[in-house]
Amino acid sequence: MDNKEWQLEQDYLDKTVKVIDQQIETLSSSIAETKQFVSELRDYYVRGTQIFGDIDPYERVGINERIDNLIEIGNQNIDKTEKLKRNRGRPYFGRVRFESKKADDDFYVGLMGIEQDNKYYVYDWRAPICELFYDYGLGEASFRSPVGKIDGKITLKRQYDIQNGKLIDMYDKDINIFDDYLQKVLSKISTDKLHNIASTIQAEQNAIIRDLKNDLVVVQGYAGSGKTTVALHRIAYALYRLKDLNSANILIFTLNEAFMSHIEGVLPELGEQNTRSATMAKFIGRLLKTPRHFEESDMFLSRYLGLSDDARAIVKAKLDLKMKEKIGEWVENLINNTTAIKGFKLRDIPFSPKLLNRLFLNDYGDLPYFNRFNAITDFVVRKTKVEDKAPIRAQIKQHILECFNANTHLESLYKSMCLDCGFGEPDLSVIKTEDAILMCVLKSKLSDVIVKMNIRHIIIDEAQEYPALFLDFLFGLFPRAQFSIFGDKYQQTHPLGTGDLKSVLQLKHYGEGVYYELDNTYRSSEEIVEYCSKIIGNPRHNAFRLLNNEPVIEKDFSDKTKLFNEISAILNKEIVNNGTIGVITGDVQTAKEIVEKLSKKFVDKVGLVDTAKSDAYTQVQVIPVSLSKGLEFNTAIVVKSGGLFDGEMGTNLKYIACTRAINKLYVLNKN
Repeated sequence: MDNKEWQLEQDYLDKTVKVIDQQIETLSSSIAETKQFVSELRDYYVRGTQIFGDIDPYERVGINERIDNLIEIGNQNIDKTEKLKRNRGRPYFGRVRFESKKADDDFYVGLMGIEQDNKYYVYDWRAPICELFYDYGLGEASFRSPVGKIDGKITLKRQYDIQNGKLIDMYDKDINIFDDYLQKVLSKISTDKLHNIASTIQAEQNAIIRDLKNDLVVVQGYAGSGKTTVALHRIAYALYRLKDLNSANILIFTLNEAFMSHIEGVLPELGEQNTRSATMAKFIGRLLKTPRHFEESDMFLSRYLGLSDDARAIVKAKLDLKMKEKIGEWVENLINNTTAIKGFKLRDIPFSPKLLNRLFLNDYGDLPYFNRFNAITDFVVRKTKVEDKAPIRAQIKQHILECFNANTHLESLYKSMCLDCGFGEPDLSVIKTEDAILMCVLKSKLSDVIVKMNIRHIIIDEAQEYPALFLDFLFGLFPRAQFSIFGDKYQQTHPLGTGDLKSVLQLKHYGEGVYYELDNTYRSSEEIVEYCSKIIGNPRHNAFRLLNNEPVIEKDFSDKTKLFNEISAILNKEIVNNGTIGVITGDVQTAKEIVEKLSKKFVDKVGLVDTAKSDAYTQVQVIPVSLSKGLEFNTAIVVKSGGLFDGEMGTNLKYIACTRAINKLYVLNKN
């Protein structure tokens, strides 16, 4: 590329940065003026109150409304200023020259739109016109504008490496796969945080991100295919395109808290606020409203593998999708056997058993079991005209329950159901995964389950780990929400998880569903991808990261001393490269022993992630394989010894552990 072309590009970049600086200055001035005006209005309000005792109520309301409006405007300006500052050093990453019958124009693509005086300097990557950048190479192309489909031809497609407002490099491309630029991005040292991929989104990823037509989107993707990152970009796209959608309307399910800290920076990078998030245990705990502790997902597998065959059979039976129908039948039988055996009087008004039974079976017969007793309580309150206060209502409801000899305590009913189903009485001191899910399904059959969140879009990551019974429950709980389901059947570790994600399409209660597959992997070097593909017997290994000339190193160790020495030698070699290092073990105990042994030598470098709620911000993270999903490390050291690696899901767990590696993989086998 000649010097003249380079200078033209730098001039455009300088002009764009200047526009951003002007907007920051204008917004900063507006923010200062708003703060001053709000302060003056508040002073006026205080002085008026001090002098006159109170000001006119209409004026008071007007002042408060004006203050609220000004604060809202000020917050919006502050938010935009922060976005501009964040993007100033790299305002765009791509450009497309599109020639059509209407006009020939250059479109620059960045993380946020930059506009001034009706001129777009940069288009937000989520704008319809930017589909040209992601979906086409040179030649015929089209996009859908507000006025309809626009056909034309792409004559230039360019990628930029921009740092601190300076043009470092640029790449002209004639196909959608940005070879040189993509390799440069992939070669950067990974941190412990996930980052946005807006500049390198591939066509197959873009199709998933922009699909808002379907109520259910199911994605099967191999390790390193970008499933989680695509999910987060899909959220950002939905927030941009659906103007009545906000971050509070979106719920992300992840397997553990540690993974949330890994992904928390992506949405802010894309200009959006982080959304609601929950693990399955945390969500169920809030739903069931019990102070009891719930088993976290990473603890289930260890417990399950330690059970006898008979105990495993009970767990499998509890999580079978058929339990939904069985619970419905059990609740129906409960209703049919619920009869008022006595009546009562209140304020000389009689409520006979006949009346109570008519209300329960006929008048309120369309309501769930628990709701019928609430409706009868309302009926009694209206008839007797007693004061409608919570303590009085509670007393009346209790009296009604005694007339029916009825039980509305969820845990007690659940125990009865388990006994009737032949499962035995469950121990609910700590609620196990299978019991937690069944209790949710039972509660949904007994009452209207109210979720005090306006959830309109749900993202489920690592969906292969969730039993179909729980996914089906979520679909019923949020019937008007869109669902985005991401997972990998080869990374299933929950023996009773969904596994084959195509089956999820059969669970949805309404609307259309679509299934995507992501075959390409961008995380690991070609050597690592080939090694990992052999673990699962899958010859397809479409690695986009080129050969690293760093073979996978396998070594044996016969005792813990040799293991610690081997890990120590690897760390001495790799720590100096400043990349993240993951030591992935078969169980928590081995992880703790490694940390205890190495932390004195590698002070402040080694950290332990031993529960679903742990965070580790050290360069070296020692973590059991059950918690490693979704994470990635420049170097991974897999300690294949005991614990979960020896269980029935051992092959999948080894695959998960090894696919955490980006550039270097060491596999230490116990001999």
